[in-house]
Amino acid sequence: MKKQWIFLFALALSLALSSCGSDSSAGSAVPDENAAYLGKYLCTGITMDELSMNPDGKWLELNDNGTVTIFLTEESDEAEWKLEGENFTMTIAGKTVGTGKLQGNKLILEMMGMEYDFVREGASPEQSGAENTGSAFATFTCYGNLYAVRYPTDLFHQDTTGLSDLYSDDGVKGWITKLDTEERVSEWLTGFDEKATSEAVRDYISGDFTVSGYPARAIVYQDQDGWHSEVIVDFKKDAGNDTYPMRAAYIYFTGDTYGSVWNEKIHGIINSLSLGG
Repeated sequence: MKKQWIFLFALALSLALSSCGSDSSAGSAVPDENAAYLGKYLCTGITMDELSMNPDGKWLELNDNGTVTIFLTEESDEAEWKLEGENFTMTIAGKTVGTGKLQGNKLILEMMGMEYDFVREGASPEQSGAENTGSAFATFTCYGNLYAVRYPTDLFHQDTTGLSDLYSDDGVKGWITKLDTEERVSEWLTGFDEKATSEAVRDYISGDFTVSGYPARAIVYQDQDGWHSEVIVDFKKDAGNDTYPMRAAYIYFTGDTYGSVWNEKIHGIINSLSLGG
């Protein structure tokens, strides 16, 4: 079945900033009327198709030479910015990668189908115009507070039994666990390959992409028990400690249909993975 298009969502996860290259040439000096907007802006919200994602630790900085430093994954990128009235444009090598509105201390930016809300660092809630809506996330902490997955409580919620932390009303269940050694990562990836030739598996699809700056591999397949999606995010190092070693994160979902285990909600769960949460 030709469903390779599903892995295009990886473009949204990596924002296409790195794929465009981070060698943006220094821009010209910012016009005097825009100098008041220089500075660092902290991300306060991320949405994609009405799905909320974790904004913590993400920011951008408008520089006086016309460049903008962006930190939305595990590494910073650089682009160029321009402001005409309230219309904000961000480009890399002449290609537009983001557009939005910059008003006072608040920037709303659209990139790759995702909307980012930024507020200038140090601005008060009154100055930023931001509404205090409270936490929109539940936080799942695993294995000694090594990492966390945050997700909207109205879409996914905690299983009080502790057996399956991620599940929804339409029958999708899932969980996240750790792989503690490089050998286990290799072993589980070998298991991914074995499913491709298993007689019990149908509609097998595999793809590589990036999650929060780390390489990841995903498979989606169907067997007698239904549809499954499995993802391994490989940190390429021990991101844990002596008590709780962690080399990679393994994320699993199962449901009745292909769409239920690999849709925008699932993408949001995967994208919200963060270390040290």
